[in-house]
Amino acid sequence: MKKEDKLLELVKEYQKEIILLSNATALLGWDQETYMPSKAIESRSEQVSLLSSLIHEKLTSEKLFDAVKKLRNSKSVKGDDKIMIEKLYKDLLKARKIPNEFVKELSKTQSLAVKAWKEAKTKSNFKIFQPHLEKLVKLKIKEANYIKIPGHIYNSLLDSYEEGMTAEKLKPKFEKLKIDLLSLLNRIKNSEEYKKREIKLMKKEITNEMQMYFIKDVIKRIGLNEECSRIDFSEHPFTTKTGFNDVRITTIIKKHNSLSSFGSSIHEAGHALYELNMPENHKYDILGDAPSLGIHESQSRFWENMIGLSKPFWIFYYPKFDAKLNLNGNLNQWYKEINNVSAGFIRVDSDEVHYCLHVILRFEIELGLIEGSIKVKDLPLVWNKKMKEFFGLVVKNDSEGVLQDIHWGWGNFGYFPTYALGTMYAAQLYEAIKKKYPKIEEDIEKGDYSKIRLWLNDNIHKYGRKLLTEEIIKKACGEGLNPDKYISYLNKKYSEIYLE
Repeated sequence: MKKEDKLLELVKEYQKEIILLSNATALLGWDQETYMPSKAIESRSEQVSLLSSLIHEKLTSEKLFDAVKKLRNSKSVKGDDKIMIEKLYKDLLKARKIPNEFVKELSKTQSLAVKAWKEAKTKSNFKIFQPHLEKLVKLKIKEANYIKIPGHIYNSLLDSYEEGMTAEKLKPKFEKLKIDLLSLLNRIKNSEEYKKREIKLMKKEITNEMQMYFIKDVIKRIGLNEECSRIDFSEHPFTTKTGFNDVRITTIIKKHNSLSSFGSSIHEAGHALYELNMPENHKYDILGDAPSLGIHESQSRFWENMIGLSKPFWIFYYPKFDAKLNLNGNLNQWYKEINNVSAGFIRVDSDEVHYCLHVILRFEIELGLIEGSIKVKDLPLVWNKKMKEFFGLVVKNDSEGVLQDIHWGWGNFGYFPTYALGTMYAAQLYEAIKKKYPKIEEDIEKGDYSKIRLWLNDNIHKYGRKLLTEEIIKKACGEGLNPDKYISYLNKKYSEIYLE
């Protein structure tokens, strides 16, 4: 065996061990959010802390780094192996900047913060969560200073979720998006159709059992394999990969907002489909992963919005709902109700037009927290002020305000922007699919998503992490990120509902 082959074998073995340890960590995290007894949190935080430490030790191993450096300089390493080595080198450089003791401290702090967030949200009392969040913010600032990506301090955190994206790039895009969204909202709210809109059909209370019946039916129909996945309940819906051919999704049932459960389940199924269609030959190396959360989010937002809120989708599904639920209405009324534009407090329940405004609000707050212009103790006030400014709403309590998302409890600063990026990418992907298959809406009307799945597999999923997100989007859509495509999608759809 050649020297390079031995080194490559060593690198691949290290990656396999890291991925298996990460899968085990994910499984513990999934259990913590679903079935773990509440008093087990202390031992669970220690378990997760130990695994995180072991992963970090392997990532920062001199043996691994030395092998990667040698392979990086070898001319005999080609193809996927060369791409894998380059990406691994970047990841290792970053990991080696962060001390192992810091990783352990951060992991334990996150576990305890999640527990505090749950209690704070239940009691609608931010002060319960405040000291944990203050510690997390300090740790994330420390982490950003370890990594030191040029530009705004926030870039070092954002890059972990959206490689190559910076605060400097995002600010102008989000500012323009905000202006365009507020302009569309103004036109919608001044329309006669908006003023006379009413909600009738969606007021019907749907039992938990019936909601789960429809949820399981739709996620199976869009292609989620029951032999490789499962769905459970948690406070906040999420998707996690716990092994090869093992993806877990969760939902939350809301009796008085049944479509929220339905939509969030389609959303998580979109994430799961991406995970299950990563290149199998890279299941134990870094190329078997997504290049960013933005493109991951494009898959979930695509299925949830472009498909799940479309008229063709409901031409197929409405009769099924009506038959089981006796809605006593019609498809057009239902379609208008599920796409009702109305300012609301909760991001995950937001309509398409307001959704990205929720994300931009969080982005602005995160920037302030990380650069130090916003203090954690002032968060409820800052949040409530921005809700009034963006949505014209007065927040009544912390649960529907600053405590609604778990992300800051997880320490995921830099994550929120990927929701808006994914939403914009999704609109571009849908346009590309319709260009490839001009009659695709006829398939959707029949409940047939086979061409869509095939296109997504061939144009998004198959690349894993071989290409950057921008490169994948350019290959699939003919151009990189273009927020105007999302605005065009919204203008066309909501003009038909409200302005014609």
